[in-house]
Formats: sequence, structure tokens, C-alpha cells
Amino acid sequence: MDQLCRILSDQEETCHQLADCALEQQNALRQGNGADFVRSSLTQAHLARRLFFLEEERAAAIESLASVLSETSRPTDLATLLERLPEADSQRLAARSRNLQRSADRVSSLQKVNAQMVQTNIQLAAALTRHFIDPSNHYYAGRPASQELPASQLDQRI
Repeated sequence: MDQLCRILSDQEETCHQLADCALEQQNALRQGNGADFVRSSLTQAHLARRLFFLEEERAAAIESLASVLSETSRPTDLATLLERLPEADSQRLAARSRNLQRSADRVSSLQKVNAQMVQTNIQLAAALTRHFIDPSNHYYAGRPASQELPASQLDQRI
């Protein structure tokens, strides 16, 4: 029981750290700081891996707790296990589970905002590139192309 509570707490803390990384990414995107964005992305990848391993530990702890309860049909998830535990233990685990869910929802929300920001930056960069760079000036190793040739003929000559 204590091990499962510890794992849920560790998962919640990891979600808080993931949320902090997501906020750092937002700030880096707003400020155009690529190095900070990459650093927070690498930290986020490490934390996501940690969360994956904690989830494996949680599944093992649920299995272990179910076997301690001598259940013949062992619960495979936390919700089913909560139904079979004494009420005090069930409430304790349910509270930790709700806290974890809130933290995970916050991370998900922040990540959606980040994904939208990244997509907007990509679209903006593409629009600026199309607007300011004339591709015909970049053909032939940077030498301007003949003004007499339409773009369709330039593409054929490449």
C-alpha cells in the first residue's frame, strides 16, 4: 500500500516537473530562444521516460497488492483495486490518484498550447520565407537567373 502511494506521489511530482518544462518551452518560444527550447525538450524527454518507468512500477505494485489481498480474480487496474480495499486505504489512494490526474491534465493542456505555438511558428517561418526569398535568385549557385526566363523554364533547367 505504501509503495503504491509513493509511486503515485512520484508520478504526480514528475507531472509537475513536466508542466514546468512545458512552461519553459512556452517562454523559449515566445523569446525565440532555441537553446532553452532544446534544453527543456531534452529534460521533458527524460521526465517522460521516468513517467513510463513509474507506470510500470505502478502496474507491478497493483499486482503485488492484489496478491496480498489474496484475490482469486486479481484487479488489473487501480479503480478495481480501490473497490476491494478497506475504505481508509481506498480513500487515500483515490485522493492520490485524483491529484495525479489533475497534474496529468495540466501537462496535457500545456502541451497542446506548445504544439499550437510550434505549429504557428512553423507556419510563420514558411510564410516569411515565401515572402522574402525569391527562389529564382538562388538557382545556379546564388547567381541571379535571367529575367527573360519564366519560373517554369527555370525549374526545367535545374
